[in-house]
Amino acid sequence: MAHVPLPYKAGHQRQSRQAWHHNGKSRHERGYGSAWDKQRLAILERDQYLCQACLSQGRITSKGSIGEDGKPVHLHVDHKTPKAKGGTDAPDNLQTLCGPCHEAKTAEDQGHRQRARIGSDGWPEGA
Repeated sequence: MAHVPLPYKAGHQRQSRQAWHHNGKSRHERGYGSAWDKQRLAILERDQYLCQACLSQGRITSKGSIGEDGKPVHLHVDHKTPKAKGGTDAPDNLQTLCGPCHEAKTAEDQGHRQRARIGSDGWPEGA
């Protein structure tokens, strides 16, 4: 009898990665329920839907901005001091970040370094 491979489901890898990343807990079990949704909206409004990291570097990245890859940029509410390192949900510990800045900060928080982005002039940005 011939071996017939099962069809690959694109979502399976993402689901298993999310389960590992969140230790199998739902967003509500991790403290991100309806109260967080309200607080998140308050932080986005406080920060006027602008990425605070981009703003500090003289760039404006807002809700609806288009990224360098041509796709819409999503905004995240980030813990300046991660909850895993003793941070709280207090408003002064929260900031609005665009997806790329949030990824970079999370990587840095976890001890990883990200490569500098290369500008259209061929030099690293921010150098």
